[in-house]
Amino acid sequence: IALDARMGIFITMNPGYAGRQELPENLKINFRPVAMMVPDRQIIIRVKLASCGFLENIVLACKFYTLYKLCEEQLTKQVHYDFGLRNILSVLRTLGAVKRQNPEDGEPNTVMRVLRDMNLSKLVDEDEPLFLSLINDLF
Repeated sequence: IALDARMGIFITMNPGYAGRQELPENLKINFRPVAMMVPDRQIIIRVKLASCGFLENIVLACKFYTLYKLCEEQLTKQVHYDFGLRNILSVLRTLGAVKRQNPEDGEPNTVMRVLRDMNLSKLVDEDEPLFLSLINDLF
């Protein structure tokens, strides 16, 4: 088989991620590992909020990031809890839609409502009071 030197194959592996398996050693040796950095969630939140038209994006990004960080640290560990980038981006998409539908609403109230509504239903009963307390303290 003729190989084209301008072409590359990249495999993204998430070791330890639920439902994923390690690549067998006989395939691993054919690929070169590349180190990745953990994304800065607060900057991602801030930029996405700004792109949706939130004028208070710096303060709101700090509150959003702090809430999720505290949730990861203080809520009980549950398999279905997701306070990672996938969930963050889902909340940000919803925030953009809510902002477009109600541009006159206060930005802190909008962010607080969407964060509450999108996360509260996923929490076990014992975590709900702590989550609501964290939201009230931040907003």
